[in-house]
Order: sequence, then structure tokens, then C-alpha cells
Amino acid sequence: MKSFFPVQSASLLYRIGLLVKEARLRMGLRQADLAERAGISLRAVRHIEGGKAEGVSLHDFMLALFTVGISDRVFQALIDDPALDLDALETNATKRVRLPRSNAEDF
Repeated sequence: MKSFFPVQSASLLYRIGLLVKEARLRMGLRQADLAERAGISLRAVRHIEGGKAEGVSLHDFMLALFTVGISDRVFQALIDDPALDLDALETNATKRVRLPRSNAEDF
């Protein structure tokens, strides 16, 4: 199951990669320049621009978006969504999920 990656997600990553590349070129940067400015590897920049998720941490992904100035543009829907109330999300983040205890007669 680990090899499965939804087509919609792959398509979005590809589109974001194109946005990163377009912004980098508009800034007059080489891939190596972006890697240096963002503090990530050149390989990570190549994977991001190629729309590949393998081997790129979320941290490196976000640094690349921030460095070229498109993080707000890419995540605008999250910023504007009233259902994503930060206080409510933080309250729910402290809750734990517990499995019911199993009884000996269940086995």
C-alpha cells in the first residue's frame, strides 16, 4: 500500500512544482541558488519542481515555497477557510483516541 499515491495528489504536487519553478525563474535564481537560500538540498529542489514527493520532507517543501514567496498563494484556501478555526483545532489536538479493552472471552 505504501507505493499507492492518489492521482489528485500527484497532480497537485506537479502544479505546485511548476509554480515553484516559475517563481524561481522570475527571481533569476538557479536551482542551486534556491537550495542555498532555503537551506535545503539541490536534490530536494529538483524533486519539488518535478512534482515528486519521494524523499522531500514537509519541512524542506515549506522552506522552498516560503523562499520563492508562494506559500500564502499555495495555501490560501487554508488561510481563508472559516472551518479551520485554530483554537478549535488546538483543542481537538489534545484529545486522545483509545481502543476499547478486549475481554478474554473475545478470543
